[in-house]
Amino acid sequence: MAQQKTLIRDAFAGLDWEVPRLLASLGQAPELYFDSISRADVSAWSTGRIALLGDAACGAAIVGMGTGTAIVAAYVLAGELARARGDHRTAFARYEHTLRDYAQGYRKGGDRTGPFLAPGTATGLRVRNALLNRRWILNKMLEKGKQISSVDLPDYAAELPSTAASGVVDGRVGPRAALRLQ
Repeated sequence: MAQQKTLIRDAFAGLDWEVPRLLASLGQAPELYFDSISRADVSAWSTGRIALLGDAACGAAIVGMGTGTAIVAAYVLAGELARARGDHRTAFARYEHTLRDYAQGYRKGGDRTGPFLAPGTATGLRVRNALLNRRWILNKMLEKGKQISSVDLPDYAAELPSTAASGVVDGRVGPRAALRLQ
């Protein structure tokens, strides 16, 4: 922890605003959360009976679409498991095949997410803050997210037997969801 505190002091030395006060209080901190913004690219989204969703499968994107991607992935994964009658190997392969290109679209620029959100210089911080404080730039970022967010989702409810697609089977929620992203 002493080494991490030294890294933080060195990284933020010379910055204005509240930084000097925060750095001065760093010595009294009983614990410290120290992490990086990073992404691990995986060659497959599943292994055995475990499948990844959202950012865990696709990696971070600067447009912040991890939650939306996770919801779409959950819908597709549930539908593919129902379609494959529980055969997870078949379902996992179809799930990844359906969504990999869609998710890859979000990752373009994702390797710049960390340096953008946590720049290494005071100038970088000022630029980031100035950009994020401009409504039209945020709108452009969101628009970029919309441009890469279209995927044709299967209508699992239409394909599956009516009891599975009706939404409730034996009191449990079934894989009925009509998601369309545009």
